[in-house]
Amino acid sequence: MVKQTTTPLVSVCCITYNHEKFLAQAIESVLMQETTFAVELVIGEDCSTDATRQIAQDYQRRYPDRIRLLLPERNLGVMGNILGTLEACTGTYIALLEGDDYWTSPHKLQRQVDILESHPGCTTCIHDAEEFMDDNSIPPRLFSEKFAAILPDTAHEFTQRDIALHGWFIPTASMVFRRSALFPIPAWLKEAFSGDYSLHLLLTRTGNIYYLPEVMSRYRLHAGGIMSATQNDRIIARNRKQIFETGHYKQMVEAQHHARFDEFLEGLHFDQSKRLKATGQTMSSYYNYYKAISVVSPKRTISYLKQLVYQWYKK
Repeated sequence: MVKQTTTPLVSVCCITYNHEKFLAQAIESVLMQETTFAVELVIGEDCSTDATRQIAQDYQRRYPDRIRLLLPERNLGVMGNILGTLEACTGTYIALLEGDDYWTSPHKLQRQVDILESHPGCTTCIHDAEEFMDDNSIPPRLFSEKFAAILPDTAHEFTQRDIALHGWFIPTASMVFRRSALFPIPAWLKEAFSGDYSLHLLLTRTGNIYYLPEVMSRYRLHAGGIMSATQNDRIIARNRKQIFETGHYKQMVEAQHHARFDEFLEGLHFDQSKRLKATGQTMSSYYNYYKAISVVSPKRTISYLKQLVYQWYKK
């Protein structure tokens, strides 16, 4: 990696929390990059309860010209941390790398920047990656195997239509994108649930995503990193965020793609109605039920109302 003396061409945005077992591997995978341009690593360390912050500080002391640290005094949460770290990135291009993933090719950044420099109609470059369980409980597999119907074995450009139709299929650590394609970041993103998918839709507002069928990173699955919600109140909070963000997704895509998001909203509102009723929030439960039966189409609304009348009649 070229020693940094000027504004970097690429900023690597790395968010980390309780990654003491993994962070060094992520950092080393950035430091090994062989490029003809300057690269900075911007680490957002979100007040970990383990030794993650100390590891980040040690690397910053050893590589002060390559690494910048963001050390908030209080925990910001995932979205607060990612947005703050993105804002701190100054490069023309931004690469994403979470603290528990890592890159496997020293030529990754050079390959992707070369693609973006030669394809002005693309805002983002991605590549294939390997997904693996940290405890080896499940055999590793490639994203191109997991999403075989979407990711081809040749280079390909994805449009916003593809993102709307297929949902999430992009490895986060594979993403390199033009900073100008994302900024200014819309204020609603801070309240979103899925930062990754939101970025995919935002970045395809003004250009395509170029896919390289080369495996250049590994996506780690482990108990501390898998997003899940088991308690009812946590699921209610998650549903609320997903309902919120999906409304904004609809505003970003063409009307012909609204049906997919409407069906997702229908399911979210039905689930939210059931869970709110279980907690005694009757009026909110009714409101979500109404939203569920009315979101897709008048025809489906009438169908649901007929079912309600029939159930009432049977009683």
